[in-house]
Amino acid sequence: MKSMGNRGHKRTETVDELPADKRTCSSLEFRPSSSTSPVQTPTTSVNQTHDHDMETSSSASGSGRTDEDKDSAYGSCDSDEMGDAEHIRNRHAILDYQRQRLSGDQVKFKRVLSNLNEEIEESAQQAALMELCEILSFCTDSSLSSLMADSLSPILIKLARHESNPEIMLLSIRALTYLCDIYPRSAGFIVRHDGVTALCQRLLAIEYVDVAEQCLQALEKISREQPLACLMSGAIMAVLTYIDFFSTSLQRVALSTVVNICEKLPSEGSSPFMDAVPILCKLLQYEDNQLVEHVATCLIKIAARVHQSPDMLDELSKHGLIHQVAHLIDLNSRTTLCHSVHTGLIGLLVKLASGSMVAVRTLFDLNISSILKDILATYGLSHGMSSPRTVDGHCNQVHEVLKLLIQLLPVVGRNQEVQLATEKAAFLVNHPDLVQKFGNDLLPVLIQVVNSGVDLYVCYGCLSVIDKLVYYSNSDMLLSLLESTNISRFLAGVFTRKDRHVLMLALNISDTILQKNSDVFVGPFVKEGVLFAIDALTVQEKGSQFMFSMFNEIHLSNSSSQKVAAKDAIRCLCYSFDANQSSSTSESWNCKLEKDCVKTLAKHIRTNYFNTNSSTSENGMTAVLEELKSLSAELTSMLGADSMLEEEYDSVLHRIMSHLSGEDVISTFEFVESGIAESLFKYLSSGECLRKESDSHGTKTQSCIAERRLEAFWRLFLSSTDQPFNNFSLSAFISKLQSALSSVEDFPVMLNNVPKHRNSYTTVPHRRCTTYPCLKLLIVKGEGETTLSDYSGDVQNVDPFSDFDAIERFLWPKVCSNNDKDINLVMKVCDENGSSAQSSSDTSRYNVGQTSVESTSRIEIQADSAEHDQHATQKDGIISTERPQSSGNDSLSPQLSFYHEGKQMDRSLTIYQAILQQQKAEYDSLTHASLWNQVHRVTYKRSSNFGNSSSPYFGCRPCWSSALDKPTSYGQFSPLLSHMLVREIGSAVEKSTPCHDILFLLKTLESVNMFRFHLLSRQRICAFAEGRISDLDGVKATVSGIPMNEFVNNRLTEKLEQQMRDPLAISTGGMPSWCTQLMASCPFLFSFEARCKYFKLVSKHQGQRRVSSQSNLGSPSGLQNDAPMPRRKFLVYRHQILESAAKMMDLHANQKVVLEVEYDEEVGTGLGPTMEFFTLVSNEFQKPGLGMWRGDNSSLASMQSLGNQDSVIVASPFGLFPSPWCPSISVASGIEFSEVIRKFFLLGQVVAKALHDGRVLDLPFSKAFYKLFFGQELTVYDIQSFDPDLGKTLIEFQALVQRRKYLESVRENSTAELDSCFRGTKIEDLHLDFTLPGYPDYILASGPNKEMVNATNLEEYIDLVVDATINSGISRQMDAFKSGFDQVFQMKHLQIFTDEELERLLCGESETWNSNQLSDLIKFDHGYTASSPPIIHLLEILQEVDYEQQRAFLKFVTGAPRLPLGGLSSLNPKLTIVRKHCDKLVDADLPSVMTCANYLKLPPYSTKLWVFAGNNEGEAFLRDNRRTRGVPSLLACGSC
Repeated sequence: MKSMGNRGHKRTETVDELPADKRTCSSLEFRPSSSTSPVQTPTTSVNQTHDHDMETSSSASGSGRTDEDKDSAYGSCDSDEMGDAEHIRNRHAILDYQRQRLSGDQVKFKRVLSNLNEEIEESAQQAALMELCEILSFCTDSSLSSLMADSLSPILIKLARHESNPEIMLLSIRALTYLCDIYPRSAGFIVRHDGVTALCQRLLAIEYVDVAEQCLQALEKISREQPLACLMSGAIMAVLTYIDFFSTSLQRVALSTVVNICEKLPSEGSSPFMDAVPILCKLLQYEDNQLVEHVATCLIKIAARVHQSPDMLDELSKHGLIHQVAHLIDLNSRTTLCHSVHTGLIGLLVKLASGSMVAVRTLFDLNISSILKDILATYGLSHGMSSPRTVDGHCNQVHEVLKLLIQLLPVVGRNQEVQLATEKAAFLVNHPDLVQKFGNDLLPVLIQVVNSGVDLYVCYGCLSVIDKLVYYSNSDMLLSLLESTNISRFLAGVFTRKDRHVLMLALNISDTILQKNSDVFVGPFVKEGVLFAIDALTVQEKGSQFMFSMFNEIHLSNSSSQKVAAKDAIRCLCYSFDANQSSSTSESWNCKLEKDCVKTLAKHIRTNYFNTNSSTSENGMTAVLEELKSLSAELTSMLGADSMLEEEYDSVLHRIMSHLSGEDVISTFEFVESGIAESLFKYLSSGECLRKESDSHGTKTQSCIAERRLEAFWRLFLSSTDQPFNNFSLSAFISKLQSALSSVEDFPVMLNNVPKHRNSYTTVPHRRCTTYPCLKLLIVKGEGETTLSDYSGDVQNVDPFSDFDAIERFLWPKVCSNNDKDINLVMKVCDENGSSAQSSSDTSRYNVGQTSVESTSRIEIQADSAEHDQHATQKDGIISTERPQSSGNDSLSPQLSFYHEGKQMDRSLTIYQAILQQQKAEYDSLTHASLWNQVHRVTYKRSSNFGNSSSPYFGCRPCWSSALDKPTSYGQFSPLLSHMLVREIGSAVEKSTPCHDILFLLKTLESVNMFRFHLLSRQRICAFAEGRISDLDGVKATVSGIPMNEFVNNRLTEKLEQQMRDPLAISTGGMPSWCTQLMASCPFLFSFEARCKYFKLVSKHQGQRRVSSQSNLGSPSGLQNDAPMPRRKFLVYRHQILESAAKMMDLHANQKVVLEVEYDEEVGTGLGPTMEFFTLVSNEFQKPGLGMWRGDNSSLASMQSLGNQDSVIVASPFGLFPSPWCPSISVASGIEFSEVIRKFFLLGQVVAKALHDGRVLDLPFSKAFYKLFFGQELTVYDIQSFDPDLGKTLIEFQALVQRRKYLESVRENSTAELDSCFRGTKIEDLHLDFTLPGYPDYILASGPNKEMVNATNLEEYIDLVVDATINSGISRQMDAFKSGFDQVFQMKHLQIFTDEELERLLCGESETWNSNQLSDLIKFDHGYTASSPPIIHLLEILQEVDYEQQRAFLKFVTGAPRLPLGGLSSLNPKLTIVRKHCDKLVDADLPSVMTCANYLKLPPYSTKLWVFAGNNEGEAFLRDNRRTRGVPSLLACGSC
């Protein structure tokens, strides 16, 4: 073997693989002449691994030439300025060049072929081959013909067999490689002339390493087109035999060849590929991820080929394959595989377990249940979390895990299968310890997955595994297995499902448990309601009413509905987890369950186990349930009494909470059926008359009652110094409500089984093309309708996402009588006026930046007011897909009512949502593939509200509109409590149901938790006023709330996740109404990750409005597919950051494009420079002298330095909050207020664009400022969050005012001097004047009694200070901010987040990374592995740095000082560290980065480096480094 001395082995780190430095992001990659690819035209893609983040689109905007001219004037990077004539000239020139080149190439080919055909010397042959390689490396496929390729192939193969001249061998094989690359059909000619055999022989001889390497390249090209020929010629063993002698890159080429061959393995015949299995199993141990993935893919394909041969499966199970696969699928493995390969390896184990007893024994010996448990737990806890190992959204991985578990646990007693199943069963019977270990590992996580609200298939699979575990467990094992699991509650929840396959499994599990331990589980089954669920299943009739409402909806679907379900489903659940079942077989449509099997088994269980039960009373209720029912009835009866003291209510509430928190365990079933939730709802909602706008004395009296009751309710949970009762656990009560909600909710998941978008043509409400299916509607006049004409049209194609206003606008002119023609004209005029008004509003909004400050404020305030008024009439609340009605249409109420299947349709929904809402009763999840083919009959009638211009008031307003949370007289309650009670949940939740009541209580408790500081502070003030607290120090409130994740309902979150995966719902906003309504009214029910996904969907498509009654165009409405948004580059100047930002926003704020930044006179563009730009903009907004923030008017001593004199920012230890400006002052400290307004307008644009594009800002806003994002009114208690001293003082002043009022109320006839001292000092002696504290130029009031503050005018002083601080003093700034923000997308979409969550969205993660996960979350490549000494040193340094140093490192590598949402694991592209090739002394070289790809190039230092910038203070870490530049200063080095 020659020339092999320097060849690398399998784990050698080669420096030569890495070039001297990486290319910049904007450079073009010119493909060199090599054995892997021919030379083609330069390509614009750079580093294909990260193309999604680094490519830009020159056609990013639909703004036309106007925007391009603007960009060009300011230095835009878009290179599309070439004129049409020049384009045509260039195209013609290129075509002429190609024709000339083609002719020349053909002449050269003929000459070389002639020379090779002649008997010439070896040197001449070598020269001819070199010329041929050069021609092939530069030619295109059009230069070659089949005849030429067929002529060259035998000659080159003959020369490849040359025995003595290695150069001829190498060049001929290289020419074959180029030939296959340029002209893929050449592979067939090479196979025909026995070229594969020649290459394999030369590779196996491996005399010359260069020749062997070229053979690998050639075989990889041939295997793409001729895999079967390569297989039969022994190519697999040829490329694998000496694979250890090649470098990693060539090992990948060899494995790519095997992958290509295994992709097309023959279904029958010999199996030469089995000889390669031992080598492939050995290769699974290698460290290179790409290599391992190739090997895994080969083994997955081989297993799929031999899965029907037990002998071959046994052979596969040897050689340590199962051990290696088990290690790779372990989530704790250091080898990170792509999701498809990870899932495929689990599928490989499924095939082995389905046919090999050897594999089954090995898997049990390896404790596979522990590995599978971790995978299932990841699914159960993920809910869309950003994690590299999170289970796929479509549950493919979980499906494979469940298939494997089902194969390992066969149930022979119920399903007689093949002989292997009997052997498996005997093995389990003989090894009960293995079954117990399986159960202990898997049962809790399986229950967790089912309870999370998974789709029907995953639920069925989990129940199948539980059924088998229970079946194979003996009595004692079963008791031990179920000891820590509430199996009764779990089964009660499963019985609320409506699919009979799921119900049958639940009955099987119940039957087995009761058969083995009936004396233990009969009682819990009754307590949790399992007995009553079984009773419901024994009744055939749908909708039969039972004593217990929780199971009223349980029924067996009739046969016709089963047929519909079968058409919609992919396959019957009976076959969904068969290891080898094909989905195309006709058997998959035939259900294995007998017709009445569910009812029969339910009757069997009821008769055998419960007829003799004595644990319940005569009416079937437990003692606990009876006691709770009596308390519920007592509270309800008290509500109807005329004269009932609130103390009596408090006593009943205390007894209820005592029972719920007592020693007796209360089941979910007992809690729901007791009516406690309903009685508490009635008790707390007595102030619902607030929903009717009225100033009558009766309404205010009722509101005070409701507020007192709410206060009594929250005092049960929040600690207080004067609380007469013990506090109860708020967390425990929320947990009970969450369990109850999961049991009673029946919100459907509506999946549209549409494989891909298809073009359709709608006729209603407008004729136009759509990219999604249309609904077929037959619109007819309703029975008994005499005032309207009959619409005798044919079946119409209706846009499914049209609202009913648009349908009515289409239908009304065709059905209205002559008397209604005037109304028709008014509707038309109003529609036109509304459209023009909307267009005018949009135009004025986009021109805001070019108007004067005064007109800007006026226009924006008017626009916001109009938008607020329109929004107040919407029913859906916060996030709604409804089109706001223009003012011209507000006076018109609907003329028509629509009905479907006899039920009136909800006009607040789309036609699609309304039809689906009426079909939800049959199934848990609806896969309506047939929905689009079915004709839906919709009838219309004249609306009963016809002619009535008034519309119902859906909003809820408090009686007072004060911005302050304070009593106006002692004993009168604040509007804050009213605000916590007066919100609707939504029409998707039917009132007077347990679900509605539970949601109301959860919403109330969430408000209590959110405003806990306000509530407790107010209570302390009242206590001080009444003398129960003696000094002002006791007024201070300290209370810790419960985490927001305790309000998250896992079941609803998973349902929303499933719904958002539906492609039609994502691209068009066609989700069911409960998603939008619950997200608007109860967003806390959904996890933060799910809300983030929802927010991205809404913000992305909010500009793509569905068809509305305004649209009269025939063009599409702008609904787009899920393609990434186009990108647009923009040139900025470092010395004019804010000016560049303003120009950028003027041009692109209202466009749906992703912006990327390029700096003037600097190389590189992409993600990193863009992230750095947003960081620089953040710093600019925080500089002193702008007049924007509190603290800006103080001395420079309070400013914070960023490292140099030019980077001083306003100090904001409690977050940034707008500085108040007096309405009468336009200039202060040399700063014009108009400039402040412009800055806030720009800030709003930048913040919104950062959220839209997913960029990270370094702006530490205060919590109170974030509340203003949501449109919340701030109170005096919020001041303490950004100015603690001022806030504390104002609260103490407020306490003095309340004490004075209380003393006045109890000393009506007394003239004694009232105590009004502030910490021993009279108010007059404080010498406070009527100016805003900290702002002496801000005059609060003037007049004879407004010079100094005294006890008499203290309350007025507090009002004025609070108003100036959080209301009138900042209102104009916030109006400008919101106006700028709304140019990008509507700020109302952010109301689904809390202030902490919004900070994470905008500013990224503030927590330091987990040092234990650093090695897992960083990719090491091009010469480095996780075990390389420089990497170990770097990871040790990163674990030791503090927070500020971490910020500096992140800014150096990524361009932003904070990680994006999700932390280091969400960094995209993944942080990659590669080995830097050094031309000089390694330890003297410096690291460099490509921030556009999060790419750190680290020299292989010999010692551990403490990587600080080398100034004297060491205050900056790798500071001021741009993209590909190295560290400019010296490094402080330290030895290990």
